[in-house]
Amino acid sequence: MNLLFFDQLGSTNDKALELLGQGCPEGTVVAARRQTSGRGQQNVRWESAPGLNLTFSIALYPSFLPVERMFYLSKIVSLGIAGYLRRAGVSAAIKWPNDIYAGDEKICGILIEQSICGDRIAQSVVGVGVNVNQRQFACAANATSMLLCDGKTRDVRRELEVLAGDILERYEALRKAVSEQALAAVDRRYAALLYRRCGLFPYRCGGKTFMASIAAVQPGGELVLQLPDGTQRSFGFKEVEFVR
Repeated sequence: MNLLFFDQLGSTNDKALELLGQGCPEGTVVAARRQTSGRGQQNVRWESAPGLNLTFSIALYPSFLPVERMFYLSKIVSLGIAGYLRRAGVSAAIKWPNDIYAGDEKICGILIEQSICGDRIAQSVVGVGVNVNQRQFACAANATSMLLCDGKTRDVRRELEVLAGDILERYEALRKAVSEQALAAVDRRYAALLYRRCGLFPYRCGGKTFMASIAAVQPGGELVLQLPDGTQRSFGFKEVEFVR
C-alpha cells in the first residue's frame, strides 16, 4: 500500500485525482488529518472533526470493469467498510447505494468519482469518510461514530491502514475473478447487508411518500422496490429517498 498522509488538504479526492493524472501507482491512498473542503454525494459538505475520523481516498485504474458493471466497485467498497465495522463490533448495514449505517444513523459516506474511456472505466477515486472518535456533530442530524456506538477510542492511523487494506484486498479479488459466478457472490453479500432489507418501510419520490420493501438491486445499481400490492418500481440514484 502506498500511503500518503497529509496534515491538511482541501479534499482527499481532489488530491487523488491530481495524482492519477500524474500516473501514481494503483492503490495509492491519500489521507488527511483535516479536510477543508471535504464533500459527499452531490457536493454536500462532509463534516469531520480534525484528527478524530478517517478521511481518505484510494486511486485506482479499474480498466478490467466495463461501464455497465461499474456499480460493482461501489459494492465491494461498501462491503469492505461494512465488514471492517462489523469485525470491530459495530453493527453496520449498507444504505443503498453506498452509505454505511449503524442502526438508523450514518457512520460512513462514500464518494466514487470515475473517468470513462470507451466502454471501460479508466480511472477511479474512491473517497471514504468514517466517523471514528467524534462525539458531537454540528450539521449532520443523523450521524454517529464508532466511539458513540461502543464507547471505544481508536488509533485513527492504525484503523486507516486496516480499512484501506481491506478495501484493496476486495478490489484485487474482484480484478482476479470478474466472472458471472464471482459477481453473483458479490450481489448476494451486498443484498444480505442492505439497510431495511426486510419488511415494509416508508420512501419518498416526487414529494409523495409510499410504503415498500426492497426487492432487488439491479446490476447497474438501480433500486427495485415492491409495493404492498405486489407491483415493482425501479429507481436510479437520487430518484427515491429513504424516510426516517
